[in-house]
Amino acid sequence: MQIHLDQKDVSIIGKDLLEYAETLSEALGMDTLNILKEMKAGDLNHLILTFNHYFSDYIELLDSDHRMSS
Repeated sequence: MQIHLDQKDVSIIGKDLLEYAETLSEALGMDTLNILKEMKAGDLNHLILTFNHYFSDYIELLDSDHRMSS
């Protein structure tokens, strides 16, 4: 599955990724609270890298031009 992130509204990217992470981690039987805590432990770039660390096998994050690096 691919998720396209709207780079024009970066204020909602973090919130959206946290919601995806919560849903996915619960569905996959992962430690949701620790994953969300880790994602929130830094800036937006850290949040994206952490999301990719846990979920890149299931979701590919895309910005308007290309795949977001992991």
